[in-house]
Order: sequence, then C-alpha cells, then structure tokens
Amino acid sequence: MEQYNTLAFVLKKEALGEADRFYYFYTQKYGQIKTLARGSSKIKAKLAGHLEIPSLASIDFVNFNNPRLISALEQNSFSSIKKRVFSLEVAFQIANLLYEFTLPYQTDLEIWQLTYDCLFLLEQNVTSFFEVSNFVALYFNAQLLKLIGLAPFLDGCTACGNRLETNYFNFEKKGLVCKKHSHKTDLPISSKQRDLLILLFNFPLNNFKKPQLIKEILKEEKFLKNFLTEFTLVIKSSII
Repeated sequence: MEQYNTLAFVLKKEALGEADRFYYFYTQKYGQIKTLARGSSKIKAKLAGHLEIPSLASIDFVNFNNPRLISALEQNSFSSIKKRVFSLEVAFQIANLLYEFTLPYQTDLEIWQLTYDCLFLLEQNVTSFFEVSNFVALYFNAQLLKLIGLAPFLDGCTACGNRLETNYFNFEKKGLVCKKHSHKTDLPISSKQRDLLILLFNFPLNNFKKPQLIKEILKEEKFLKNFLTEFTLVIKSSII
C-alpha cells in the first residue's frame, strides 16, 4: 500500500465514535485533505498531541482517495500563539477560512505560503506586539479571497469605470461605485478606507514590517473587520 507524506496545517477535527477522529488538513502537496485517524481520541494516543490547532506537522497517510492517517510529527506547535486567547482566535479564524474556501486535492502553493507566513509572523511577534494579531486576521482574510480569485473590485466604479468619487461599495456588484451609480444601501467608504483595502488585498506581507504601519492600518480596524466579514459572507453565499 502506497504511503504519502506532506507538511500540513491542522484545520479541523471531528469525532467518529468513541475512539476515532477525522482530521482536516491544508497540505503543502495536496491542498485540503480529510483523513481518518483510528484511535486518535484515546487519552494516550500518540497522534493527538501533534494535531492541535494551530500546528504544522509532517503527516503520513495511505489510501489517497480515502486517506487514513498513520503518523503525525509536529514541526511547529506555535506555542506563543497558543498562550494567548486573542492570537489563538486568529489561528482558528485562519483554519476556518481555509476549510471553507479551499477545495480537496487542489494544490495551491501561494495559499500554502500565505498560511505559513501569516502564522509565523504571528508566532514571532505576538509576545512583543500584540496588535499583530488583529492585523494578521485582516490580512489573511483579504489575501485568501484574492488568491481564490474573489477579491472585490477596487479600481474605479463597477458601473462606469470612473475613478473619481468612488466612495461607495456595492456588495451585490462586489465592487466600488461612484456617487452617480450609488444606492441608499451601498456602504460609504472614505478615500483612506479604500486605500487601506487596496493595501490589504494587493500588497505582499513584506510591505508590513514596520509596527507603525500596522498601527496606522488598525486605526480603521472596525471598518476593515466589518467590511471583510460582510464581503466574505457574500462570497460564501454565492459559491455554496
């Protein structure tokens, strides 16, 4: 029986009977996979301790089309993230977004690298700069939508192409609209808020090394969080 090995981020686990579990992973080689782990919920199970969210593990499984997990060796436990409720919540948000917006066996190294970079940024900085948690939550959400081809249109009015006075967002059209084509139900957006959205959706993580830039972005955290939450729900409802 052929055995497969890959690095994997733990996304979710589900109990199956008294002793077994299903584990969902986002893997480097195979995208999202669901594996059966026999006996993993027993108190002394060797696998269970290596498969907590967030964890990066090297996993081995057999039966490619109906995977059964046979071993897992933790590569990084992200201990600093796990010690703080607010950073752990962000890690769970990342895992949940990956679970909901990636497909089984669809390898995407850009999504893998995004996940890797965001979790390591959080792990390395959360102790000295707690605000990084809030930034990572926003950035990962925006970038994941972009990588799956579902980013909002932020380059002018979706109705006429006008790049002036595009200070409204139409969630149905998934993009900006100018004053002429706006409706009462559209979300007003200031020029600064629009520019911050462009930053989150279009700029690489390396551009956000300076804490001062992150703090400046987080001055609009309430707007950015509300926007991304609503936009993500719109996207989710359109693909279900």
